[in-house]
Amino acid sequence: MAEPKEVSAIAEAIGRAPLVAFDLEFLAQDRLIPTLCLVQVAWLPAHQRLDVPAPAIVATPPEVALVDALAVDVAPLVAALATHGCVVAHAARQDLALLAHRFGVTLPGLVDTQVMAAFGGMGEQVGFAALANELLGLALTKEQQWTDWSKRPLSEAQLAYADADVRHLPAVYAKLAARLGERISWVRAESAVVAADAVAAARITPETAWRQVAGLRGLDASALAAVVELAAWRQRVASELDRPLGHVLPEKTLVDMARQRPTTPDALRTIKGISAVARQRADDVLAALAAARPETVAARMPVRAPSARAQRWSELLLAIVHVTAERLGIAARMLATRADAEEFARTVDERGLDAAEELPALATWRRAVFGELWISWLSGTLSLVGDANAPSGLALLPR
Repeated sequence: MAEPKEVSAIAEAIGRAPLVAFDLEFLAQDRLIPTLCLVQVAWLPAHQRLDVPAPAIVATPPEVALVDALAVDVAPLVAALATHGCVVAHAARQDLALLAHRFGVTLPGLVDTQVMAAFGGMGEQVGFAALANELLGLALTKEQQWTDWSKRPLSEAQLAYADADVRHLPAVYAKLAARLGERISWVRAESAVVAADAVAAARITPETAWRQVAGLRGLDASALAAVVELAAWRQRVASELDRPLGHVLPEKTLVDMARQRPTTPDALRTIKGISAVARQRADDVLAALAAARPETVAARMPVRAPSARAQRWSELLLAIVHVTAERLGIAARMLATRADAEEFARTVDERGLDAAEELPALATWRRAVFGELWISWLSGTLSLVGDANAPSGLALLPR
């Protein structure tokens, strides 16, 4: 474990390195914002170039440091990560949200190896141990994944696990970068989205909390307005108590409550899944429900369902995504989700093709990969046809 006096030197070394990898260990149980317990960093020597064949990078042992965040001020390390141009991490969303919460930073140089693996055709959400074992011939395990990282002293097994989580990241990055070639630019763009989403999650306010609630499809204006108020109440109480949102009011219960809109404490307490916190604060919950204003909902979210043709379009747009993903050998979700297809179809249906220019399917690398196909199909210059010889049973043909 690094001594406090070593932290500044480690941060300076990171700043000179061509690549730095990081991982965090934290305690999230029963907390809204996890407690940061350990920061692990690994970096390549300053003389190492990244534009050399992957075996040269794989053969270069990185420097590794484990820093006890409960005993040492890790802010200099976080600042060094925030200004670095190539920061490698695996499935970094939670780690990035924690850094944004605790230090107010973003990591614009992020390259997420889970995203790299997805674009390399190795699965959408492959774990780091499985990825490192396959690419590097290791035998890593996840035995310490759910250990108590706040307990001191950390065991030898915990330290070995924490070390392995960053020591092999530079080599995994090099192997995947060689496999991806020009697709590394796609990874950079998607890693930036992961980073932005994580920072947005860390900056949720009571006024914006409703945007994180799922299962709103089909709700009327009164129910949607109730969701807005209940989500705001839940966010305020969770922040006050430092408790997970689900401990204050489970999401499904919140939506059910918005549908039913009880008006008395007894009616409120009969709703399935209501938490102890909500039971104890029944009057506050009822006040939140009473504050709901259906007339303000239209400005916040669409209430009207998409047209029948937009719904048909979205299914076929998604089919085009699957044909494209099959051709590229990557997971379809890395290109577009059902929600993306539905938003695109609805926008074109209601506002025309020009309005779709602002959507993700026509931004960055996606436009050339499949966005132009969507435009061509909706313009009538591309056909989606059945093909018994294709694995998906579909093919794209010019008209």
